[in-house]
Amino acid sequence: MIVDACICDAIVPVETATRVALVVHCMEWNKTTNTSALLARVLVRSEVHMRGVRDQPLQLDDALADPARRPVLLYPTEDAVQLDAIASEGPFTLIVPDGTWRQARRIHRREPSLDGVQAVTLPVGAPSRYRVRKNVRGDYALSTAEAVARALEILEGEDVARAILAPFDRMVEATLKTRGK
Repeated sequence: MIVDACICDAIVPVETATRVALVVHCMEWNKTTNTSALLARVLVRSEVHMRGVRDQPLQLDDALADPARRPVLLYPTEDAVQLDAIASEGPFTLIVPDGTWRQARRIHRREPSLDGVQAVTLPVGAPSRYRVRKNVRGDYALSTAEAVARALEILEGEDVARAILAPFDRMVEATLKTRGK
């Protein structure tokens, strides 16, 4: 049986005031379950920065130096503040590590350009709808697309979150169908 896994008709590009800089580990990018590629297609003001490629350092200078936006890192460090507490201080450049938790932790610790960038977390919300990969992190177990959708819901409103989650849900269902589930 051939399963049509195309979700293209569910993707509607959205313009946001928030700039989203996705820092994707190179081992993550080509996985069919990677959600950063989906975000890059939905969010007009997004960009993908590859990390972990030999002899190619991560280049975030442009995103960090955007004079119109304050950079924040979406990652649960000990000194992170909840995004909703500073939402009125925007607009922001939301820097989002994408990879396994181990890879994301390394992005935060090993990239000197991120020193001094305020880390932000999300308020507790509904459980993840991402049934494609195992949940190994309990409280923080959102896919990158879900985390960005929640962050942008705080910063931009429900319409932006829906524009991300509609193709995301289709992607999850299509992936499960290709696996016979």
